Amino acid sequence: MVTDTKTYYTSPAGKEFTLTAGRFAGIHPASTVLDIGCGYGEGVCNMTQEFRCKAVAIDINEENVDFAQNLAVERRVSHLIHFEQNDILQMDFSEEPFDLIMAEGGILSYLGRKDAFKRMRSWLVPRGWIEFSDLILLSDKVPNEVLSIFDYDTYLYESESSYRRLIEDAGFTIQFICLVPPSGWDNYYAHMARRLEDNQGFFANQEVKLAFHKEIDIFYRFEGFRFVGYLVCIVRKKD
Repeated sequence: MVTDTKTYYTSPAGKEFTLTAGRFAGIHPASTVLDIGCGYGEGVCNMTQEFRCKAVAIDINEENVDFAQNLAVERRVSHLIHFEQNDILQMDFSEEPFDLIMAEGGILSYLGRKDAFKRMRSWLVPRGWIEFSDLILLSDKVPNEVLSIFDYDTYLYESESSYRRLIEDAGFTIQFICLVPPSGWDNYYAHMARRLEDNQGFFANQEVKLAFHKEIDIFYRFEGFRFVGYLVCIVRKKD
C-alpha cells in the first residue's frame, strides 16, 4: 500500500528511517552530517529540516544535485546544506570528520561495501554514527528474473547475517536494524512510476523507461519481497 505520495527517496527506505538515525545519533544544530550519494536530496533535506544541523551532500550525477539543491530551497534548508557534484571515491573527509554519515539507497553496494566502511570509519568523529540502507537477499533460491533486475552479478548482495559480520569486522556495533516494510517498496515504485512520465532528464530516456517498467513488473509478478529485502541499519563506531 502506498503511504507517501510525495516522497523523492530513490530507495524503499524513507523518511522515518532518516529521522530515526538522527535521533539515535543525537543530532542537533551543532552537529555535522555527511550524505554520500544524496540522490534527489530527500534524505538530507529531511535531516536538516528536523534537526537544523549542518550537512554536506555529495552525488556524482549533476541532474541529481541540481534537483536536490532546488528541493533544499523549497524546504528552506539550503543555507544548512553544501551540495557538491563529485565522485565520493575521490574524496577524503578525514581532516574534518562528521557526527553522522548517511549512506542511503544502496550506495554501499555501488562503492564496495568493505572499502566503503573503511573510508567512512576514517570520516567519523570518535563514536560517530552511520545510517545505511541496502538491498539484501532473503533466500538462497531467488528466481533468476529477480536477481537479474537488481544486477546481482555486479553487486553480489549480502544476506542479513553476512552484513552483520561485515559491520562487526569493520569496527562498528549495530544499534538498530530492520527490514523496510512492503509499504516502503510501494512508495518507491509509485515514485518511480511518476518519474517515468518525465519528458526530460534521466527518466525521459526510453531505455530507462523500459528498464524500470520491467523491474516493477517482475518485482510484483514474482512477489519480489519474498526474495529480496531492503535492510536499514544504524551503527556506531567502536572506540
